[in-house]
Amino acid sequence: MVATALVETLQKVFREAKKDGLIIDAIGLAPAFHGMVKDSYVLGVSAPSLSEVHEYESMEIILKLLWQRVTPEQRRMINRVRVFNNKEDLDDHKYNDFADYPYEGYAGIQRKLPLLYPVD
Repeated sequence: MVATALVETLQKVFREAKKDGLIIDAIGLAPAFHGMVKDSYVLGVSAPSLSEVHEYESMEIILKLLWQRVTPEQRRMINRVRVFNNKEDLDDHKYNDFADYPYEGYAGIQRKLPLLYPVD
């Protein structure tokens, strides 16, 4: 499965980034556009080491890391990146596909919630 390979790559990249002081303890992938576009995901990242950094700077740090260490084919699969201060915030936002707000018109949709994956 394509998403499984992407998760494995991201876990590897974030584990390696720990050597540089970047602590990512969990990630999640949610289908972008509610799955209407194949193999397009919202990446949710729990980055406790970036909790004191402005949200746009933390996204820039993650995007730069992805640009440097993830293949172009896998980067194309990541539509958006959302960075959270801890696993609890990441988990809370999975109900909205890692967005800061609930999508209008989708409140009653029955769908599978995104899974969270630890980065050890």
